[in-house]
This record gives sequence, structure tokens and C-alpha cells, in this order.
Amino acid sequence: MENRCRLNGNADEAWLARLRREVNQAQYTFATAPDPVILGLAGPGSGKTRALVYRAAHLVKSGVAPEEILLLTFTNKAAEEMKERLKRLLGFWPQELWAGTFHSIGARILRRHAALTGRSSNFTILDEDDSRSLFKQLVSEFSPGLGEEEKNLLLKRGFLERVLSQARNSGLTIKEVMEEDYYYRIEYLELVQNLAALYEQKKKEINAFDFDDLLLYWLELFEQHPHLRESYRQRFSHVLVDEFQDTNVIQGRIVDLFAGSSSICVVGDDAQSIYAFRFAHVGNILSFPEKYPHCLVVRMEQNYRSTPEIVALANCSISFNREQLHKRLFSKNPPGDKPWIVGARNAVQEASFVSQRIQELHRQGLPLREMAVLYRSSYLATELEFALVRRGIPYRTFGGVKFLQKAHIKDVLAYLKVIYNPADEGAWRRIATLQPGLGPSTFNTLWSKLRQQGDPLEAALQGKVAPSRGKAGWEALCAALQAVRTRAKEVSRAIESIMIESYDAILRKNYPDQYEERLRGIERLAMYSERFPDLDRFLESLVLEESLFESESAAASGDSLTLSTIHSAKGKEWEAVFIIGMNGGHFPSSRAGDQDIPEERRLFYVAVTRARRFLILSTYWEDYHHWGAVTEGPSLFLKELSPECYEPVLLDEYEY
Repeated sequence: MENRCRLNGNADEAWLARLRREVNQAQYTFATAPDPVILGLAGPGSGKTRALVYRAAHLVKSGVAPEEILLLTFTNKAAEEMKERLKRLLGFWPQELWAGTFHSIGARILRRHAALTGRSSNFTILDEDDSRSLFKQLVSEFSPGLGEEEKNLLLKRGFLERVLSQARNSGLTIKEVMEEDYYYRIEYLELVQNLAALYEQKKKEINAFDFDDLLLYWLELFEQHPHLRESYRQRFSHVLVDEFQDTNVIQGRIVDLFAGSSSICVVGDDAQSIYAFRFAHVGNILSFPEKYPHCLVVRMEQNYRSTPEIVALANCSISFNREQLHKRLFSKNPPGDKPWIVGARNAVQEASFVSQRIQELHRQGLPLREMAVLYRSSYLATELEFALVRRGIPYRTFGGVKFLQKAHIKDVLAYLKVIYNPADEGAWRRIATLQPGLGPSTFNTLWSKLRQQGDPLEAALQGKVAPSRGKAGWEALCAALQAVRTRAKEVSRAIESIMIESYDAILRKNYPDQYEERLRGIERLAMYSERFPDLDRFLESLVLEESLFESESAAASGDSLTLSTIHSAKGKEWEAVFIIGMNGGHFPSSRAGDQDIPEERRLFYVAVTRARRFLILSTYWEDYHHWGAVTEGPSLFLKELSPECYEPVLLDEYEY
């Protein structure tokens, strides 16, 4: 171990002088430290990737053979970026160095030792669609007693794959996962367990691994074949890991298996751990100094991205997380404006302000591509999308589907379209096939009969036509349509009727894990409808808006604004960042329990540190919730901020 870690003595003075010129003191320490275990705590905008690449270059410059270096990343893009940077630093690419994502390195190792897993080296790697198709086949072949509805429940939105993937990536059993997160389908536990076993057997038969297997079988190889593990520990004298805060339990165990022989160097930021829903385990980085008491902790705290004012706000917010590896960001960039906290009356006024402020900054010379609007959940961008379209501001969305293209919004609108235009076959088809027992072929027969009656809606409501199958579902739909029609003059109340009489149960059934978020989107649609005197004008406005949404994609290929969920904004930065919907119940998410608040706060921390010069946080007093105006007030994360960190702006005082 000692010989593996003696680095500085072998590096020439010219290289060390270059390092001192090109990196700061913390980065220099991280790049050159000879310690066998190193944790680089790198805040946002601190040059984390730069430091890791310089360390890899320093190893080579110090005489470490490239084949002794293993560099692990999380995305192919990050891997390619590091390879390109390392090539520029060294003047060549060291071919023998292994660099790639955890999964690609796992695949490489498994191909070398496939026989030990019951596969041959030419195994196939299943993507999500492949896995879903395989599950569909297994459900069909091995569950003959299940009805169509039960089969659909198991296969709906990849339910089986999600349960199995969560269990495997978290180190929990299927039973533990279902009892905690999928209790509403616990009656399927035994069936899911049996299908999971059949799935494993089938993959072996067809000589295939899925994405999770690339980590699980890599870990299994190392744990069950000590001689093999030791050969890789001896081969890779230096293991470097990027974004360590995003590792899951399995990846953490793989890294641990190299310790004691290889030099382990990980870099990350516990304050930016925001992917628990993808099974990231923040405990991997939080427990690292405790697990390795003699590890060198290097804090990279200088932020090169943001103004001191933005950094001060970020520090203030994250300080409320009790369990963390402490660091304090600082910035030597020129000072700028304090971040704004904007108070609006409601989401409509917020959207009007944000779109207007974007135009102001653009007229002052800031390109649209240097601005972004971020939000906790995509439904929060509903009003803003309408405002941007009306102002002709081109934009691109990341981390979600455009509002009017979302399935649950299209479903609700289909009910209204049937009321407004009973001859709309597409709308009828959409809402009819949502009902139990009413499939496409049954609907085709039913529609043929309805059309012969002249007015399909009247015929349906008077019971003149009934399907041969799914009668209960059809009768429930007709009863719902009758209730909706009586309230159609007030569109928001008609939407409320759709939910109460029919669609709420469908929404809960089809999207149990996204019910709250999708419900909020429907409430936003109802709020938008209140601007119009009747159903006619409302639907007409949506046709116009939808055509504009579709045509803006061409404009978005040029200079365009970014709309993004915060999760999708990780790793990006802009001159100006707006964070909208900073209200209780929205951010933190209404689904967040007390144990989730630290991650929600980390998500806020990530959001504010995307901004270079301008940061605008907006909240509003009236929120549309369950078809009534309520005041939830500013987000917890705004209330926590010291008044010294921001400039308050009330929209009544802001001229626009």
C-alpha cells in the first residue's frame, strides 16, 4: 500500500509548477495527496471534475501505470468529458486506463468472467423496453388465472420492474419494498416474488443481463470469488469515483471491496444528494469519514460560478440540515445584486411577472439560452407556459412533458369535449376505454350504434345504447357525463364534477405514486378555465395554445429559454435563474415527510447554485387547491433565510 501511494517524489517539477498555476490550493492537495483514502468534498461550482481529472493526470505523471487506474463516473457524458480533459492534459490518451460509468465497467468485467454467472461473454444487455416485454411475456405465460385488469395493474407503467429494481438497488427484499412503498398492491406480493424468480431464470436462459445486473453480478463476483476480487484489487492500485453522493448501496459496497489494497479517492457533495428516488444513498458519503477514520478530507469550497450574494444564500439555507459534512462556500467573483424573493398574489401574477422579467433581461442583452426557470414539479410551470406562449418567448422543457400533452390533462379535456361536441369520436374513445371492461373493440361496436342515434350524448344518457361488455363501467361514465353537463356553464365546476364523479378514482388507480402531482395539474387547469365565460371559449383557447406549443419547437432550436425540473437541472448553470412555486405544499413537496425535508432542502440548494448572476425566487399568497383559494404561504426554505440574504419584492411595488 505504501509504495502505491508515493506519488509526489516521482512527478517532475515542471508538472508540479503547472499544477500550482492551474488549480487552487484545495484542488492541488486533492490532486497530489499520497493518502490511501481520500474524500474530496466539492461544493457546487468548485471545479470538482477539474480536480478529479488533474488527480488522474498526476497519477500518470507520477509513474503510476495507466492500467492501474480505474475511474468511475455516473453518466457516459461525464466519462467522455473526463477522457477528453485528461487527453488534453497529458497530450495523449492512456489506452490502458479504465474509465467509464459503473455500469459500463461492470459489463466489461462480466464479459471477462461470464461463465461464472451462467452466461457466455456475448450476453445481451436488456434495456427498459426489453425488460418490460419480458415481464409482459412472463405475466401472460405463468399467470393464467389473472384477469385482464389484474394483469394491467402489474404491468402498468413498469410496476414490476420498479419494484424489483428498487429492491435490488437498495439491498432490501421485495417484501420490504412492497410493504413500505407499494402497500396498496400488497395482495400481489407472492405473485411479484414468483415473477421475479422467473425473470431471473429467463434472463439466464436467453443469455442476458438487465441494467441492474451489471452492478449486482459484479458485486456477486467479488463477494463469491475472493481470488477474482483480489486480482482486480491488485490490478487497480488507484480507484477514483466521481459524484460519490449519488452512489447506491450496491455501488458503495463495490467501492468498499477495493479498500485496503487499492487507493480509494472519491469526490462528491452530500449537500447535492438529490436522487433518493433513483436509490442514491446519501449515507455512503456521510459515513465515509467514519468508515475510514484515517481518510484525508479535502474541502473544495471556492465557488467559481456564482456571485458572493448567491453563495451566501445557499450557505444560509443548507446550514439548516443537521446531518451533513460541513463546508462553507465562498466566492471571489465580483459582487452582484442580492437574490430577489418575489411575492405575488397567485400563480397567474407570478407567471406574468416572470415572463415580463425575462423579456426585460433579454432586452438588456442577456440571451434567452442564459436564463432558466426551475421548479420542484412540472405542474408548477402550467401558468408560465401559457404566459410565455402569449408573449412569444421560445422555450425548451426538460424533465417533463408539456402541460397540454400530459395524459391526465388530455383525459379530463376529453370529458369536456364530449359535452361540447358529442360527435367527437376521439374524445369518446379516450374516456370510454378508461372504464373497466371497455376495450377498443367493444368501443368500436358501441360507437357505431351511438352514431346511428343522431346525438351520441343524448342517446348515451337516455340509455338507448349499451355495450355487450363493461356495462357497469359504461353506466358509471354516463352518470358522470350527466353530472358534468349540468355544470358545464362554469368550467372549473365541471372539471370538479369530472373528478368527483369519475376521474379521481381512475387517477388514483392508474397513477398511485404520482396521484398528488397529477391532481395538482388538473387543479391548475381548473384555475386557468376561470378566465373564460363558457366552455366554448375555454376549449377554443386551448386549441390556439396547443398549436402555439407545437410550433414553438422550431423556434426553440435557436435562442430559447430553459424550463426544467430541478432534478433535470443538476450539473447545468445559467446567468439568470428563476425558481417558481416556492410555496408550502409545492416545495417542499406535499408528499415529503419530516424525514424527507433534508433532501428537499438539498434540492433547493442545488437549484439556487445553478445561477451565476441573477437569482429570483417567487412565491404567492393564494393557491388553487381542491377548487378553492387557500393561502399556504411561502415555502419553509424561504422562511428560514436570513433577511440579509435577499431583497424582498412585492409585485404591487414592481412596475411592469
